[in-house]
Amino acid sequence: MKPSRYSHFFPFSTSQSIAYNALSNALAMIENDKLAVYKQFVESGREIEDTQLREELIQGAFLLEEDIDEIELVRYNMLRVRYATNTFCLTIAPTSACNFRCIYCYEKDALGHEYMSESVQNAIVKMLDGQKAHIETFTVTWFGGEPLLALPIIQQLSGRLIELCKKEGITYNANMITNGYLLTRETLRLLKELKIDFIQVTLDGNPEQHDSKRPLADGSGTFWTVMNNLRDGNDLLPQVSLRVNVDLDNISAGEEINHFLDEYGLSGKVIPYYGRIRSDKGCYDEQKCIRECDFAEIEYNFALESRKGRRPSTVVRYPTSKTAYCGADSTGSYVVAADGTLYKCYSDIGNEGKRVGNILESPIRPNSTYLRYMLFDPTVVQPCNSCSILPICMGGCPFQRDSRGSHQCSSHKYILERSVRNAASTLICSRKTFKNDD
Repeated sequence: MKPSRYSHFFPFSTSQSIAYNALSNALAMIENDKLAVYKQFVESGREIEDTQLREELIQGAFLLEEDIDEIELVRYNMLRVRYATNTFCLTIAPTSACNFRCIYCYEKDALGHEYMSESVQNAIVKMLDGQKAHIETFTVTWFGGEPLLALPIIQQLSGRLIELCKKEGITYNANMITNGYLLTRETLRLLKELKIDFIQVTLDGNPEQHDSKRPLADGSGTFWTVMNNLRDGNDLLPQVSLRVNVDLDNISAGEEINHFLDEYGLSGKVIPYYGRIRSDKGCYDEQKCIRECDFAEIEYNFALESRKGRRPSTVVRYPTSKTAYCGADSTGSYVVAADGTLYKCYSDIGNEGKRVGNILESPIRPNSTYLRYMLFDPTVVQPCNSCSILPICMGGCPFQRDSRGSHQCSSHKYILERSVRNAASTLICSRKTFKNDD
């Protein structure tokens, strides 16, 4: 047997420590005297004679067979999921139009007045039809522009996609990223009929903070319309994530958001989280952006504070293993712009140099951008392949890496001990290993 390179141990009490493994996602409490036995094995090869301890360490993947190469195992898991053909995902932007003019918008140059044509819609249905023989699940993310400006297109295209999936026995999932300005009760009823069961909306702090960052195209404020839509549609809301974008000017924005959610009876139904404002494509002043290492702490603190008194049994930011990082490096995932242009990441919309094809062209042939996204392997490049949290990072965001030419570490690099300690405190497992697959 040999020790795992992905094991982490943190002091917990005078008698116990926390054991966490980044590859298996196993978490356990271990008595300090038993941890000393394990460390002796690691340092000197002294055999672990305690049979129960040895079996539990094997169960959590803290110990593994001598002939197992963990890097190869990470690579296998990555390739297995990256090139899986049983799922298919499309992020669809039915329009390039937007009613907002957010000051940090990375799509500034891509905003227009284009709405998806019938021919592009037909091509999307055809694309799904071509996948039907081998997929089990089909997922749509409605994006923009502002997708609700194109609600009739969403309604029409959703109906066709849902019908095809039903006919072929394919599980259909749908979600939407919207600014929330047009999210009326009538619209929420329609979205429910269209099987959209998850929505992301954004509010960047109090009315003044939000309106300064996310005004309408004519400069008018938007905070109260979005907040009132959420309040008035409370009973119709699906699962809602409320993104709070922060920079150095509104780090404490979440505190006021939580106040409004409490006041409007939305706590527990609308779940806020922090997003980091970036200067992607030069869209924002880099000097106003929060450094990644600092943001990790700020984001974690907000997540922890938001759950106090609301969801006491919730584990905050428990690190989970990644395989393919996201749709950008998964073979069964594309972004379809309103004009039919295909991308691998929605952050690339409007960037001609990042297109990977057009849905109206057949067949779609891989180009250099597609290959850069799909062939990056963090198990063979430094510093990723020697990192003890590689399985929960996998080289970081593919868009950031491709755009900036350097990898971006997972936030868990900066908060691993805190998040694991929170999990241990919340789910005192008394040496019983558990695995979080969420």
